Amino acid sequence: MFRNYFKISWRNLIKNKVYSFINITGLAIGLAVCMLIVLYVGHEFSYDKFHANADRIFYVKSKIKMGKDSLYMTLPYSTAPSLAKTEPSIEAFLRLHQDRQTIIQSSQTPSVKFSEDQVYFADSNFFDFFSFKLLSGSKEKVLENPYSVVISEQSAEKYFGKQNPVGKILRFNNEYDLIVTGVAAKAPSNSTLQFDFVASLSTVVSMAAKDSSKMEEKTFLTYFQTKQPKDIARVEAGLLSMEDPVKRKLIGRFIGTPLTHIRQEEGTDTSKTRYLKIFPFVAGLVLLLALINYMSLSTARSTTRTKEIGVRKVLGAGRKMIAGQFFIESILYTSIAFAIGYILCTVTQPFFFNFLQIDIDNSFLWNKYILLSFAGLFIITSLLAATYPSILLSAYKPVAVLYGKMNKQGDGISARKFFTVFQFSVSVVLIVCGIVISQQVSFFRNTDTGINRENIVMIPFTPEAAKHYNAFKSDIGSIPGVGQISTALHPMYKGYDIMGTKPVNSKEIVFLPVLSVDQHFIQMLGLKWKVRPADSLFYHNPNAAILNETAIEKLGLDDDPVNKKMDDESVVVGILKDFNYASLQNKIDALCIYVTQDTDTTSLWAKNGGCLFVSINPQVNIPGLISQAKSAYEKYESEIPFSYHFLDDAFDAMYKAENKLLKILTAFTGFIIFIASLGLFGLAAFMVVRRTKEVGIRKVLGASVAQLGLMLSKEFAKLVIVAIIIASPVGWWIMNKWLQGFAYRITIDWWIFLIAGAAALLIALITISFQAIKAALANPVKSLRTE
Repeated sequence: MFRNYFKISWRNLIKNKVYSFINITGLAIGLAVCMLIVLYVGHEFSYDKFHANADRIFYVKSKIKMGKDSLYMTLPYSTAPSLAKTEPSIEAFLRLHQDRQTIIQSSQTPSVKFSEDQVYFADSNFFDFFSFKLLSGSKEKVLENPYSVVISEQSAEKYFGKQNPVGKILRFNNEYDLIVTGVAAKAPSNSTLQFDFVASLSTVVSMAAKDSSKMEEKTFLTYFQTKQPKDIARVEAGLLSMEDPVKRKLIGRFIGTPLTHIRQEEGTDTSKTRYLKIFPFVAGLVLLLALINYMSLSTARSTTRTKEIGVRKVLGAGRKMIAGQFFIESILYTSIAFAIGYILCTVTQPFFFNFLQIDIDNSFLWNKYILLSFAGLFIITSLLAATYPSILLSAYKPVAVLYGKMNKQGDGISARKFFTVFQFSVSVVLIVCGIVISQQVSFFRNTDTGINRENIVMIPFTPEAAKHYNAFKSDIGSIPGVGQISTALHPMYKGYDIMGTKPVNSKEIVFLPVLSVDQHFIQMLGLKWKVRPADSLFYHNPNAAILNETAIEKLGLDDDPVNKKMDDESVVVGILKDFNYASLQNKIDALCIYVTQDTDTTSLWAKNGGCLFVSINPQVNIPGLISQAKSAYEKYESEIPFSYHFLDDAFDAMYKAENKLLKILTAFTGFIIFIASLGLFGLAAFMVVRRTKEVGIRKVLGASVAQLGLMLSKEFAKLVIVAIIIASPVGWWIMNKWLQGFAYRITIDWWIFLIAGAAALLIALITISFQAIKAALANPVKSLRTE
């Protein structure tokens, strides 16, 4: 019986090539999109779950309130072991200290040096606490002794080629020799902790032996493993009780973040996770519209198979048998679509992951949970696609069918109209969302932030280059095409320092962001004065402070705060008008600027490194200028690679998440419009077939091609107009709510809905017009000759 069902289904598929192509293509695209989203979202939510005790491991930090914002601090060296002695709910703890831009060289090739970022110093239980795989070495002993280090398999090949690295020496920062005691497998792509080198924490203790106070100055990423997940509350309370009353009030609380939530809650690149929840929703919409297409076309074609159903029933076929036939037919369509969708997913997967800037291990693609998710997707799609058509078509009464009364009934026309309206409503909503997001991103890029960002390049320099600061700056300034040069401790939009001070008549400490810059910075970036310093050489005073307007208000200073003390040391010498030194998502906060003379050898950047801000004159060969700047940098720093960032690019980078959301919505809108158009094309083709005689008669009676095309198109055009009316307020509500997340935002104008509606209507008319014109141009003799 099933063999016979399959044969009939295959014959119908081959016979109705257009409908089969539309159904299979729409389903395949919807399934491919869902598979890609399953891979991406599954990977994001699987972070750190591979660790054996992931549900009982927490990353702990202190939270310091700064007005509306919060500052999160890592813990001192002695905190974890001290608490573990008194808190029985703690099974284990682990401290990590990351050392960025570490210079490493092999003893075998001392002339070859590399600057490494993924270098950690960890407690000896690192490989027992976490479930990272060791390829060589014992997890209990590899970090047992000072000056021992475990390296990743990539680093082993990088420094030692095919030789066994265990027992060999690596020199750190031209000063300390560490012995390789083990090799670790590459950390899985769904691990928040990515490392190339893990050295024993006792190495740091040994390095600081000459000055024990240095250990307490350092802070550490600290993880606790508790007996039960709920015990983290006791750990948080225990940490707070260890602090003295003054600091306890300042800190407010300690927060333990579950290891498996760090990616979403603590990730440094929020552009990958900020809109993560939107992905499954939009993917579900794509698949739903593809299923709607399938069910709509399947039921629409039912009138061409009513006699087949009637004859089968008269010959004794029960409803179950008829339903089984259509169920198998739907399963066949779905299986073919799933196979094609899987191929599309495999082919487009590298482009999709590259677009999202994520790296997923090949092993994860064969993860049992992913395979089970794909199997579940196939089963759900098959059941949804097959159940409704099979039940509906098997319900036809043979008498009504054989007497031809079915054509006089609704034939599910209302349902198909609803499906069409729904599909184009979704399309219009997504078009509106895309336009609004595009406008908001454009607003970010073009709004006046109070900073001149044009043609300014930022060149960070290291402490080593800072030893020759004046010579380095002079070399950069002598490059043809360079205009002004200024220096700051940090690149703009990439961080600032924090200072605590007390407002007037208050005992509460207020935290102010601080920028440390030279005397050219304010003029070069075009910052505007509200009250200019009376003394043009104010920067010779190391305690001179410049505040913005918001800081004056936040600190409770009077209308004339100039030359008055801000705290016990700093004196306000000038006031700047507010400018956006951070993201436009937030309102401008208070800011304090300390200005130091650029030639001062005691400045922070002359000791610790900093960032040059270089303005570039118009019509300059920028690649050539950057090349010369690189050569100047490498004269004074041969180990840390040269890097640079344009100021406007650094500003735009703060909105990577919104840019990515725009691209994703654009892609998904394209998919949804394509699927909706496919369904509309199929329904239009079916409508034309049903009205063949009507078109022939009208043409014989004198109707023109234009009149016939308009007659066949206006029914669907009405549905699209209804969709536009429904979608416009929905789109406005969604985007208005999204815009509330930004302190500075656009207004949603009426023309956005006009463009979205016109685009949807135009796409629908183009889709329908092909079939309408084809029918109108057909020979009426052939149309009327058909039975």
